[in-house]
Amino acid sequence: MTNEEVTKLLDMLLQSLYDYHFANNGGSYTLPKAMLNADANSKLAIDYLIENEYAVDSGKGSDNLVLSITPKGMEYVKSK
Repeated sequence: MTNEEVTKLLDMLLQSLYDYHFANNGGSYTLPKAMLNADANSKLAIDYLIENEYAVDSGKGSDNLVLSITPKGMEYVKSK
């Protein structure tokens, strides 16, 4: 993937978490880890969002990724 494609994927994932947050009263998005492992690019993008504190995973120790957007992630989406 090019840097531009990676940026688009990151923006799309973060926008999706933002929309999900408001559509579900602040709820977290649950995704089976096995599904994520099937797509290396998405896994790298989600890892980047977590490492840079744009999103958090509250599903540690489970078979699911439980993603929530952080205030930093919300500010990023609003600034786009």
